[in-house]
Amino acid sequence: MTDKIPADISRFLLTSIDSVPHLETLLLLRRTAPERWGARAIAARIYVPERAAADILHRLCEAGLLACADADEPCYWFSPSLPDLAAIVGRTEGEYSRNLFGVTALIHSRSERSALDFADAFKFRKKERDGG
Repeated sequence: MTDKIPADISRFLLTSIDSVPHLETLLLLRRTAPERWGARAIAARIYVPERAAADILHRLCEAGLLACADADEPCYWFSPSLPDLAAIVGRTEGEYSRNLFGVTALIHSRSERSALDFADAFKFRKKERDGG
């Protein structure tokens, strides 16, 4: 049985977190702050290809959740651009530890909706092309 996820956490997850590996990366960097991480280290830690880890880190940085320094290999650390972001990430971590299934199900529902929307766009284009 899962508990209802608070509305602000649901909103954060649905608008800012693309996948469970995104959330795992964000929470790992929060727990280890101010340590800096590169894509290779994240990939080994969350069991994704290095290229996927680099994309996750880049997207979280673009979202204002991480800071980045470009060196020979870019490195990232937890540094939310707004105090409210730091607070919601902390609350999300607590919810994730209490309600793992509910949080992951919510994240997966977002991914499934995105995939369906993507597939529907092709159906629409096919109808236009076929004249129907």
